[in-house]
Amino acid sequence: MIESMDLDFTGRRVLVTGAAGGIGSAMAEAFAAHGGELILVDLDAEAVAELAGTLGEGASFHQYDQSDAASIATLAAAVGPVDVLCNNAGMIEAGPYLEQSPETIQRIIAIDLIGPMLLARHIGEGMVARGSGVIVNTASQLAFHGSATRAAYATAKAGMVQFTKSTAAEWAPHGVRVVALAPGRTLTPMTANFLATEAQRSEALKHIPADRFGSREEMAKLALFLASDAASYVVGETLVADGGYVLL
Repeated sequence: MIESMDLDFTGRRVLVTGAAGGIGSAMAEAFAAHGGELILVDLDAEAVAELAGTLGEGASFHQYDQSDAASIATLAAAVGPVDVLCNNAGMIEAGPYLEQSPETIQRIIAIDLIGPMLLARHIGEGMVARGSGVIVNTASQLAFHGSATRAAYATAKAGMVQFTKSTAAEWAPHGVRVVALAPGRTLTPMTANFLATEAQRSEALKHIPADRFGSREEMAKLALFLASDAASYVVGETLVADGGYVLL
């Protein structure tokens, strides 16, 4: 049985990256509702500041660029000790792989894989030193089956799954849990371009046994669970939340 205290984040500092986005903002709201002291970060300074203003006096915000190693290091130094890192920020750019420029491919890998790895290294160092902490990485269902038009993105997210396993094995003996959440087709601004028309939505639903898309709130609840004491024996796993997409 999950007790209410298992989901209590009172006194814990929770850093959410990509907090201005669909899933990121839902994560921030969920952790704030359960007592967390929120540190919200995003490239969009205006949007993340606005979100912080809705979450009460305990929420702070920072701007950073996840494609820039120096910006990530500056952020980590500025925020100080973190109890929970929701390593959520990312981007997606679809298109035939042969038509994507090397610069586009490098940008996707930098933002969706290298950036989260570097931030986890900075934040994880403090967690290991203190002997406690949780990192929830955001992967994707595409890590498990790929996509004909999202090669770089799927590759980066598959890397996040292996990064989660490897750092979990390394840091669990020091009291730090690393886990991942792999959302499927979720209704957010990031997926709007791929689900804009009725034809696109109908085609996508053919591959989802649950016959519906996920919501940002559902993903936030799963992140909350993975970071909570209710999941204290979950180490190195990736929870796939895709309505059964990977089953087909």
